[in-house]
Amino acid sequence: MKWKRQPQEQEGTYCFSGKFFVTNGVQALLTPDEIMAIYLQVQLLVKENDGLDYLQVYVHEVTEQKLFFIDQLNREMIASGDYLPEYNHCTLLLAEEY
Repeated sequence: MKWKRQPQEQEGTYCFSGKFFVTNGVQALLTPDEIMAIYLQVQLLVKENDGLDYLQVYVHEVTEQKLFFIDQLNREMIASGDYLPEYNHCTLLLAEEY
């Protein structure tokens, strides 16, 4: 994969378990297989680490363009019942779309 995940800056209990959104910019730049590979890699890392930081950063190995994969609610927020289900989503976007 030409997109390399960067080390997390913090630990976290985000599970990237809600609805998965992809911005138009990402859809225009990445193939569906690349998008799915990033999503599945993060899902695997969530299982291996019992959660992740809310922000996962990917960098293209040639162009150095960045992708942000951002989750909205962590495990505790979901369990609290204080948030509507539609707030549980994660988004893959280009850094410049942030």
